[in-house]
Amino acid sequence: MAHPTDTAAWQEIGWNGIRLQVPAPWHPAVILERYLLFEEDYRPVFEIRWEETGGRFSAARVLAKLKRSLGDHPLVPWQPPPEWLAAFAGWQAHGFQWCQGATGGPGLLLYNSATARSVLLRFHPAGNTGDEHCAPLLNSLRLQAPGKEHLWAVFDIRALLPARTRLLGQRFLPGSFTIDFRLDHLFVSLLRFRPAAELLRGRSLADFGDRLARGTCQVRDTGPRECTWQSDDSIPRRILRRLQRRKACHLLTVWQIPEKNVILGLRCASNRAIPHDLVQAIRQRYTAS
Repeated sequence: MAHPTDTAAWQEIGWNGIRLQVPAPWHPAVILERYLLFEEDYRPVFEIRWEETGGRFSAARVLAKLKRSLGDHPLVPWQPPPEWLAAFAGWQAHGFQWCQGATGGPGLLLYNSATARSVLLRFHPAGNTGDEHCAPLLNSLRLQAPGKEHLWAVFDIRALLPARTRLLGQRFLPGSFTIDFRLDHLFVSLLRFRPAAELLRGRSLADFGDRLARGTCQVRDTGPRECTWQSDDSIPRRILRRLQRRKACHLLTVWQIPEKNVILGLRCASNRAIPHDLVQAIRQRYTAS
Protein backbone atom coordinates (compact mmCIF):
# COMPACT_ATOMS: atom_id res chain seq x y z
CA MET A 1 0.00 0.00 0.00
CA ALA A 2 1.09 3.54 -0.62
CA HIS A 3 2.54 5.73 2.09
CA PRO A 4 2.33 9.49 2.60
CA THR A 5 5.09 11.22 0.64
CA ASP A 6 6.08 13.70 3.35
CA THR A 7 7.14 11.18 6.00
CA ALA A 8 8.42 13.92 8.33
CA ALA A 9 4.82 15.09 8.80
CA TRP A 10 3.50 11.58 9.54
CA GLN A 11 4.10 8.94 12.20
CA GLU A 12 3.81 5.17 11.87
CA ILE A 13 1.54 3.31 14.28
CA GLY A 14 1.57 -0.45 14.85
CA TRP A 15 -0.76 -2.06 17.38
CA ASN A 16 -2.06 -5.59 17.81
CA GLY A 17 -2.23 -6.59 14.18
CA ILE A 18 -2.75 -3.29 12.36
CA ARG A 19 -0.30 -0.81 10.91
CA LEU A 20 -0.97 2.68 9.56
CA GLN A 21 0.41 6.21 9.32
CA VAL A 22 -1.27 9.26 10.83
CA PRO A 23 -0.35 12.97 10.80
CA ALA A 24 2.40 13.81 13.29
CA PRO A 25 0.20 16.17 15.40
CA TRP A 26 -2.27 13.34 16.10
CA HIS A 27 -1.60 11.55 19.40
CA PRO A 28 -3.16 8.35 20.76
CA ALA A 29 -5.53 9.39 23.55
CA VAL A 30 -7.18 5.98 24.10
CA ILE A 31 -5.31 2.71 23.51
CA LEU A 32 -7.23 -0.53 24.01
CA GLU A 33 -6.69 -4.06 22.76
CA ARG A 34 -8.30 -3.46 19.35
CA TYR A 35 -9.21 0.21 19.44
CA LEU A 36 -7.31 3.49 19.03
CA LEU A 37 -8.59 7.05 19.39
CA PHE A 38 -6.39 9.91 18.21
CA GLU A 39 -6.60 13.53 19.30
CA GLU A 40 -5.15 16.80 18.11
CA ASP A 41 -5.06 19.71 20.56
CA TYR A 42 -7.10 17.55 23.00
CA ARG A 43 -9.94 17.07 20.50
CA PRO A 44 -10.85 13.73 18.83
CA VAL A 45 -9.86 13.52 15.18
CA PHE A 46 -9.86 9.83 14.26
CA GLU A 47 -10.75 6.45 15.72
CA ILE A 48 -10.26 2.91 14.49
CA ARG A 49 -11.60 -0.40 15.77
CA TRP A 50 -10.77 -3.81 14.31
CA GLU A 51 -11.63 -7.41 15.09
CA GLU A 52 -11.62 -10.95 13.82
CA THR A 53 -15.17 -11.90 12.94
CA GLY A 54 -16.34 -15.31 14.04
CA GLY A 55 -18.94 -16.80 11.74
CA ARG A 56 -20.80 -14.86 9.09
CA PHE A 57 -20.07 -11.14 8.82
CA SER A 58 -23.04 -8.76 8.75
CA ALA A 59 -22.30 -5.13 7.90
CA ALA A 60 -25.92 -4.26 8.71
CA ARG A 61 -25.53 -5.63 12.23
CA VAL A 62 -22.29 -3.71 12.86
CA LEU A 63 -23.75 -0.45 11.55
CA ALA A 64 -26.97 -0.95 13.54
CA LYS A 65 -24.90 -1.35 16.71
CA LEU A 66 -23.00 1.85 15.87
CA LYS A 67 -26.28 3.67 15.24
CA ARG A 68 -27.60 2.60 18.64
CA SER A 69 -24.49 4.06 20.28
CA LEU A 70 -25.34 7.42 18.69
CA GLY A 71 -28.73 7.58 20.40
CA ASP A 72 -31.29 9.51 18.39
CA HIS A 73 -28.69 10.91 16.00
CA PRO A 74 -28.57 9.78 12.37
CA LEU A 75 -26.24 7.37 10.64
CA VAL A 76 -26.73 7.57 6.87
CA PRO A 77 -25.10 5.74 3.93
CA TRP A 78 -22.39 7.67 2.12
CA GLN A 79 -20.24 6.98 -0.93
CA PRO A 80 -16.54 7.60 -0.20
CA PRO A 81 -14.37 9.09 -2.96
CA PRO A 82 -12.51 6.50 -5.08
CA GLU A 83 -9.10 7.45 -3.67
CA TRP A 84 -10.29 6.42 -0.20
CA LEU A 85 -10.93 2.87 -1.43
CA ALA A 86 -7.93 2.46 -3.74
CA ALA A 87 -6.09 0.28 -1.23
CA PHE A 88 -9.04 -2.03 -0.49
CA ALA A 89 -9.69 -3.90 -3.70
CA GLY A 90 -11.51 -7.12 -2.88
CA TRP A 91 -12.79 -5.81 0.47
CA GLN A 92 -16.39 -5.06 1.33
CA ALA A 93 -16.57 -1.30 1.93
CA HIS A 94 -19.50 0.57 3.47
CA GLY A 95 -19.29 4.35 3.79
CA PHE A 96 -21.45 6.33 6.19
CA GLN A 97 -21.91 9.77 7.69
CA TRP A 98 -22.39 9.82 11.46
CA CYS A 99 -23.64 12.54 13.77
CA GLN A 100 -23.72 12.87 17.54
CA GLY A 101 -24.77 16.14 19.08
CA ALA A 102 -22.82 18.97 17.49
CA THR A 103 -20.16 16.66 16.05
CA GLY A 104 -20.05 14.17 13.22
CA GLY A 105 -18.14 13.15 10.12
CA PRO A 106 -17.45 10.43 7.56
CA GLY A 107 -16.70 6.81 8.36
CA LEU A 108 -15.92 3.46 6.77
CA LEU A 109 -16.69 -0.14 7.61
CA LEU A 110 -14.29 -2.52 5.86
CA TYR A 111 -14.34 -6.32 5.75
CA ASN A 112 -11.77 -8.70 4.28
CA SER A 113 -13.34 -12.10 3.70
CA ALA A 114 -9.95 -13.74 3.07
CA THR A 115 -8.77 -12.95 6.59
CA ALA A 116 -12.21 -12.69 8.27
CA ARG A 117 -11.22 -9.33 9.77
CA SER A 118 -13.20 -6.10 9.86
CA VAL A 119 -12.14 -2.51 10.44
CA LEU A 120 -14.39 0.37 11.52
CA LEU A 121 -13.05 3.92 11.07
CA ARG A 122 -14.52 7.28 12.00
CA PHE A 123 -13.15 10.75 11.29
CA HIS A 124 -14.08 13.63 13.58
CA PRO A 125 -14.58 17.23 12.41
CA ALA A 126 -12.01 18.64 14.84
CA GLY A 127 -9.25 17.51 12.49
CA ASN A 128 -8.65 18.11 8.82
CA THR A 129 -10.68 15.24 7.39
CA GLY A 130 -10.36 16.14 3.74
CA ASP A 131 -8.53 13.93 1.27
CA GLU A 132 -5.29 15.64 2.30
CA HIS A 133 -5.23 13.41 5.39
CA CYS A 134 -7.86 10.73 4.87
CA ALA A 135 -6.74 9.21 1.60
CA PRO A 136 -3.03 8.84 2.57
CA LEU A 137 -4.02 7.45 5.96
CA LEU A 138 -6.32 4.87 4.43
CA ASN A 139 -3.74 3.92 1.81
CA SER A 140 -1.19 3.28 4.57
CA LEU A 141 -3.55 1.02 6.56
CA ARG A 142 -2.85 -2.68 6.48
CA LEU A 143 -3.50 -5.78 8.54
CA GLN A 144 -0.26 -7.41 9.59
CA ALA A 145 0.10 -10.90 8.18
CA PRO A 146 0.11 -14.02 10.37
CA GLY A 147 3.40 -15.84 10.57
CA LYS A 148 5.55 -12.74 10.28
CA GLU A 149 6.94 -10.26 12.78
CA HIS A 150 4.42 -7.63 13.83
CA LEU A 151 5.20 -3.99 14.43
CA TRP A 152 4.31 -2.44 17.78
CA ALA A 153 4.88 1.33 17.45
CA VAL A 154 3.16 3.98 19.52
CA PHE A 155 4.31 7.33 20.91
CA ASP A 156 8.12 7.14 20.75
CA ILE A 157 8.70 3.38 20.99
CA ARG A 158 8.97 0.75 18.28
CA ALA A 159 9.33 -3.03 18.55
CA LEU A 160 9.12 -6.02 16.26
CA LEU A 161 7.68 -9.15 17.89
CA PRO A 162 6.74 -12.59 16.54
CA ALA A 163 3.20 -12.65 15.15
CA ARG A 164 2.11 -15.24 17.74
CA THR A 165 2.77 -12.75 20.57
CA ARG A 166 -0.44 -11.94 22.47
CA LEU A 167 -1.15 -8.61 24.15
CA LEU A 168 -2.05 -8.88 27.84
CA GLY A 169 -2.24 -5.23 28.86
CA GLN A 170 -0.64 -1.80 28.74
CA ARG A 171 0.00 1.17 31.01
CA PHE A 172 0.97 4.53 29.56
CA LEU A 173 1.83 6.95 32.35
CA PRO A 174 3.75 10.25 32.20
CA GLY A 175 7.38 9.23 31.85
CA SER A 176 6.71 5.48 32.15
CA PHE A 177 5.32 2.94 29.66
CA THR A 178 4.72 -0.80 30.19
CA ILE A 179 3.29 -3.18 27.57
CA ASP A 180 2.73 -6.78 28.68
CA PHE A 181 2.69 -9.77 26.33
CA ARG A 182 2.64 -13.55 26.34
CA LEU A 183 4.84 -15.37 23.85
CA ASP A 184 4.26 -19.12 24.20
CA HIS A 185 5.33 -19.90 27.79
CA LEU A 186 7.19 -16.59 28.15
CA PHE A 187 5.70 -13.46 29.72
CA VAL A 188 7.38 -10.36 28.28
CA SER A 189 7.08 -6.70 29.25
CA LEU A 190 8.46 -3.80 27.22
CA LEU A 191 9.47 -0.92 29.53
CA ARG A 192 10.25 2.70 28.68
CA PHE A 193 11.28 5.58 31.00
CA ARG A 194 11.90 9.23 30.16
CA PRO A 195 13.63 11.66 30.77
CA ALA A 196 16.64 9.49 31.48
CA ALA A 197 18.88 12.39 32.48
CA GLU A 198 16.57 13.33 35.36
CA LEU A 199 15.83 9.75 36.38
CA LEU A 200 19.55 8.99 36.62
CA ARG A 201 20.56 12.21 38.32
CA GLY A 202 22.73 11.24 41.29
CA ARG A 203 22.51 7.47 40.65
CA SER A 204 23.67 4.84 38.19
CA LEU A 205 21.62 2.79 35.75
CA ALA A 206 22.23 -0.22 38.02
CA ASP A 207 20.75 1.68 40.96
CA PHE A 208 17.72 2.58 38.84
CA GLY A 209 17.25 -1.02 37.68
CA ASP A 210 17.52 -2.48 41.17
CA ARG A 211 14.09 -1.12 42.07
CA LEU A 212 12.61 -2.83 38.99
CA ALA A 213 14.37 -6.15 39.57
CA ARG A 214 12.06 -7.20 42.43
CA GLY A 215 14.84 -8.83 44.41
CA THR A 216 16.43 -10.57 41.43
CA CYS A 217 20.24 -10.50 41.50
CA GLN A 218 22.25 -8.48 39.01
CA VAL A 219 24.25 -10.90 36.88
CA ARG A 220 25.73 -8.75 34.17
CA ASP A 221 26.87 -5.14 33.99
CA THR A 222 28.10 -4.31 30.51
CA GLY A 223 28.95 -0.75 31.46
CA PRO A 224 27.10 2.37 32.51
CA ARG A 225 24.51 2.00 29.74
CA GLU A 226 23.22 -1.58 30.13
CA CYS A 227 22.58 -3.93 33.08
CA THR A 228 20.91 -7.33 33.45
CA TRP A 229 19.34 -9.14 36.42
CA GLN A 230 18.40 -12.81 36.46
CA SER A 231 16.93 -15.13 39.07
CA ASP A 232 18.78 -18.07 40.54
CA ASP A 233 17.64 -20.93 38.29
CA SER A 234 18.63 -23.73 40.64
CA ILE A 235 15.97 -26.41 41.14
CA PRO A 236 15.35 -25.59 44.85
CA ARG A 237 14.84 -21.89 44.00
CA ARG A 238 12.46 -22.76 41.16
CA ILE A 239 10.40 -25.00 43.44
CA LEU A 240 10.25 -22.31 46.14
CA ARG A 241 9.04 -19.64 43.72
CA ARG A 242 6.37 -21.94 42.32
CA LEU A 243 5.16 -22.72 45.84
CA GLN A 244 4.95 -18.94 46.32
CA ARG A 245 2.87 -18.79 43.11
CA ARG A 246 5.59 -16.83 41.37
CA LYS A 247 7.16 -17.59 38.01
CA ALA A 248 10.22 -19.79 38.46
CA CYS A 249 12.53 -17.84 36.14
CA HIS A 250 12.94 -14.08 35.85
CA LEU A 251 15.11 -11.80 33.75
CA LEU A 252 15.35 -8.02 33.51
CA THR A 253 17.61 -6.00 31.25
CA VAL A 254 17.64 -2.20 31.03
CA TRP A 255 19.66 0.02 28.75
CA GLN A 256 20.09 3.74 28.29
CA ILE A 257 20.08 5.60 24.97
CA PRO A 258 21.65 8.95 25.95
CA GLU A 259 21.07 10.65 22.59
CA LYS A 260 17.33 9.93 22.95
CA ASN A 261 17.27 10.71 26.70
CA VAL A 262 15.45 7.44 27.33
CA ILE A 263 15.82 4.19 29.28
CA LEU A 264 14.36 1.04 27.74
CA GLY A 265 13.82 -2.25 29.49
CA LEU A 266 12.78 -5.82 28.84
CA ARG A 267 11.33 -7.99 31.63
CA CYS A 268 10.73 -11.72 31.12
CA ALA A 269 9.23 -14.42 33.32
CA SER A 270 8.43 -18.09 32.82
CA ASN A 271 8.12 -21.40 34.61
CA ARG A 272 10.59 -22.80 32.07
CA ALA A 273 14.11 -21.77 31.19
CA ILE A 274 14.09 -18.35 29.50
CA PRO A 275 15.20 -18.62 25.83
CA HIS A 276 18.05 -16.11 25.69
CA ASP A 277 18.29 -16.10 21.88
CA LEU A 278 14.65 -15.02 21.65
CA VAL A 279 15.09 -12.40 24.37
CA GLN A 280 18.14 -10.99 22.59
CA ALA A 281 16.26 -10.83 19.30
CA ILE A 282 13.43 -8.86 20.95
CA ARG A 283 15.91 -6.55 22.68
CA GLN A 284 17.70 -5.76 19.40
CA ARG A 285 14.41 -4.85 17.71
CA TYR A 286 13.12 -2.62 20.50
CA THR A 287 14.03 1.05 20.02
CA ALA A 288 12.91 4.59 20.82
CA SER A 289 12.88 7.76 18.77
